[in-house]
Amino acid sequence: MIFVLWIVYLLTALPSVLDPTSPMTAFEGGAPPATFLGFLQPFGQMVFNTFTGNWGLTGAPGTGGRVLVPETQLYAYLIPESVQLALFALPTAAALAYPVSLIAGWSRRAAAETPAQMTTLGAALLPVFLLALLASGALFFYFLHQFNDVPGQGLMPSPTWFLFHGTPSWILYGSVSQPTGMPLVDSVIHEDWTIAAISFTKTLLQAMVIAVAYLAVFFRHARGAVRSVRDEPYMTGARARGVPERTLLWRHAARRVRPSFLLIFALTVPEYLLVQFAVETAFTDVAGLGYQTIEGVAEGIVDPVLVFLIALFVLSWILVVDVLAEKLVPAGASER
Repeated sequence: MIFVLWIVYLLTALPSVLDPTSPMTAFEGGAPPATFLGFLQPFGQMVFNTFTGNWGLTGAPGTGGRVLVPETQLYAYLIPESVQLALFALPTAAALAYPVSLIAGWSRRAAAETPAQMTTLGAALLPVFLLALLASGALFFYFLHQFNDVPGQGLMPSPTWFLFHGTPSWILYGSVSQPTGMPLVDSVIHEDWTIAAISFTKTLLQAMVIAVAYLAVFFRHARGAVRSVRDEPYMTGARARGVPERTLLWRHAARRVRPSFLLIFALTVPEYLLVQFAVETAFTDVAGLGYQTIEGVAEGIVDPVLVFLIALFVLSWILVVDVLAEKLVPAGASER
């Protein structure tokens, strides 16, 4: 984690060192220090502040920076909505990727493999942002007819909808729900079923876009894992003894590749986060972590706290999945 922060520090400090006339990004009160120790001192302060939660103040979502809140509170606002979206998107992605990868990797017939390849290739070539805009445009009139709202503007009704229907007291800054921060959960808690229906539909729509886009990333790695299991000697022997292909695929091969699938997912978590962040931005999810991240990058702002949190999540997730995958390896598989 310190190494990750060191990279962020270099990205912000080196421009000031190479060009002292440029705006200061890492140093305060004049030119960069002449000694290496002086160069390291701000980095040490960055590490200390990041690990101790002394993150300073920042603008609340949806206020354009007019309302300042502690940055710890900002992430308490942003993370829950992104978590709600991930809780929909991850199972949807798994439900699509698992059978598609198994069938396409197992089959030797072009009739079964080619459609899967074309689908994933199309999803890979189509930019995520464009895919999100196409989905939003396709369902625009449906949302307008059913909810008198538009499919964008985050996981809650749009500001225009609130303008005509009123903003409930449990929604802060027009985009942050209370008490959990998850719009769907909070609307159910407050028994506001109209907002709950809108939030559920918008979340499901964004989750489907994320799942289709991420399927292309996952499929490229997962198909190879299935093929390696398909051609193992014990599979060939079982096939020669007359074991049906369906049994070999869904009972034996599926169990063998499950740990590999988990590891592939763990290693592609950064790509998954990038896909979700792009979808949140395309749907203007102001209260989402992805939207705020992309907006910051577009403005040339590198937030070390955000990089720290993302790196911490990725490393922790890889560790957890690695341990879980080891537990799921069938007994005797390594001896085969």
